[in-house]
Amino acid sequence: MATYSKGANGAFSGKVGSVIGSNWRSIDYLRGLPKKSSKPSTEPQLAQRAKFALAALYLSPIKDILNIGFKDKQLNKITGYNAAVKIFLNQAVGGSYPDFAIDFSQVVVSKGPLSVFHGLNASLQGADLVLNWQSILNRYNSFTDDSLTVVLFNATKSMYLVYEDAQRATMTYTAVIGAGFSGDIFHGWAFAVKRDAMAVANSQYLGTYTIP
Repeated sequence: MATYSKGANGAFSGKVGSVIGSNWRSIDYLRGLPKKSSKPSTEPQLAQRAKFALAALYLSPIKDILNIGFKDKQLNKITGYNAAVKIFLNQAVGGSYPDFAIDFSQVVVSKGPLSVFHGLNASLQGADLVLNWQSILNRYNSFTDDSLTVVLFNATKSMYLVYEDAQRATMTYTAVIGAGFSGDIFHGWAFAVKRDAMAVANSQYLGTYTIP
């Protein structure tokens, strides 16, 4: 792949012969068409593809949240989603191909400089998840109106529930799940988002819960 400067007629886009012109994040580039291979895939190649498929399965439904959760200038040109996928592949996928297992406690949905929610704990009360934490504030990285984002993954039905209704200063929040998910297994994460959405805290894993 090669980057290039715009000519008199602007940037080239599209396919001409064996070359494709495109643009990503304001960068114009050229790349060649991939060559087809007659060689069968090796087991490491199959394993890597299976891992990427798992990452897409679990993370693509919350791609917009991940792009906020990894909105850090240090990422440069990598998207938040791709940053989350990298961590997922390196930390959360265990076992051997084809019997991979996901360690949800190692899944990261945000990474940033804001303070975490100190003393954060979560417990089921009926069919709802109640979160409590300490309101430790300062003028640098822990603000009264930082919003709480709660991400719950229903592993039984392969779906997400997302909540954004509380602020750091409230010190408690109830994520209403409801009896309609009775018997389902959930995994949860929480993180803080600054008022301008330009900074976040590292996500905190809440645990695994089975709805009664």
